[in-house]
This record gives sequence, C-alpha cells and structure tokens, in this order.
Amino acid sequence: MKRSDSFTHPARGHILAALPVLLATLLYAGPCGAQNDDSRLKAAFIFNIAQFTTWPQPAVRPLVVCASPVHSVWTGLRELDGKAAGGRAVTVIDSAAGKSCDVIVYSATAAPTMPPALAAGTLTIVDGVRTGHYGGAVTLIEEAPHLRFDIDTREAARAGLKFSSRLLQLARNVL
Repeated sequence: MKRSDSFTHPARGHILAALPVLLATLLYAGPCGAQNDDSRLKAAFIFNIAQFTTWPQPAVRPLVVCASPVHSVWTGLRELDGKAAGGRAVTVIDSAAGKSCDVIVYSATAAPTMPPALAAGTLTIVDGVRTGHYGGAVTLIEEAPHLRFDIDTREAARAGLKFSSRLLQLARNVL
C-alpha cells in the first residue's frame, strides 16, 4: 500500500461498514460486571480507534501500543497482541520500555499535565478525565453505564494523525 489513506485498502470498506454496528454495541453495552470485562471493553475501543486512524507513516511495521502494566486496561490490551489493526500487527509493550509507540494509553491519574513531547504519528489516549491534566487526542469516558469517547482533532493534527469521519460521528464530543 503506497498511500496511508484509510480508505485505500480493499478490506477497509468491509470494516467501515461494520464499524457503526460494532461501536454502537460497545457504546450501549451495559455495565461491566468485572474489572477484566472493563479492561476488554476499553481495549476494544482502543483497537477500533486505532483501526480508523490514518497514520503519517506507511503501514509496514507493527502497530506498537504502549501502556503501563499497572493500568487497569493492560490485561485487555495484552489480549490484542498479534491481532491486525489496519493491516498492521498489534504489539503491546510496557510504556516504560522506552520504545517508540504508535499508541500510548495513559490512565487519568498518570496523564501528564501538558502534552508530552512524542514522535509524530503517536496517538495519545487517556482513560478518564482529570481536571488540569492532558486529555490526549482521544479521551475514554465512563458515563454509567456506558463507555464513551471524546476526540480532540487539534491534538491529532499536531501528531500528524487523522480520524475517519465515521469514527468522528460516533464520538461523544469532537473538538
């Protein structure tokens, strides 16, 4: 694939057609009974958001997702290891490893107060809201009993990322 445009891959049309149903199911899912289910639900959101993100670099290497092993979403993310997102195999690593991340997931309590100095093409996702702290390009928000997300297109543009119009339609808020 020569272009990084989300809509040029042949399988992308099938994925785009299924996106509203998949995310609507996730958005309107009832409360999670166990923390493991919550971790899986958030990991599914992160996976789908990554699939509908256009990256500035060609999709020739694995999609590296970084998070802290102490973060509640870690278990769910580890289950994504090896799956394909947008034609790229997902690799989940500890954010403390110092490797280059394509997606970095912060908990609300660990989110920096200012936008971090990350490489271009890094999607930042913050799990939860904490006043006075960085919200990332995507913020996951629990609105009992649902999980929602906000998108900051300015932050995404700063990182050289673009989101599909369908993903933007499913967001709770788009800045």
